[in-house]
Amino acid sequence: MAEGLPLLRASLQEAMRGLGDEVGAVIIESNSLMQFLKPSLFLAVIDPLKEDFKDSARTALDRADAIVLRGDLGVAGGARPVWMKFPAKLLREKPSVIQREGEELPEPLQVLVQRVVEAPASVQV
Repeated sequence: MAEGLPLLRASLQEAMRGLGDEVGAVIIESNSLMQFLKPSLFLAVIDPLKEDFKDSARTALDRADAIVLRGDLGVAGGARPVWMKFPAKLLREKPSVIQREGEELPEPLQVLVQRVVEAPASVQV
């Protein structure tokens, strides 16, 4: 990942030059990138019943600005959802929204994203 950062930085700078005076936002899906930068907004997206929760996602979870719970939130067959294995403190402290498959973004999430997009960029490398 560290080897790719200069390439990512150059690509982002080139994209920003192409925008001119227009304001642009970039969405990057990467938990590992959190080791190297602090984005303007970091959403942790979790499907509570998936067992393949990456270690990089688990490590970055405490830095999330909000948690988006996806998929079926019911507990099928009595299985304990993966996210219930996380520290309860994290789930209490982080704002969270539920977004089931096929649904539009919940209004609180729309407001949060809009606020960040309209604010000056604050990415720190």
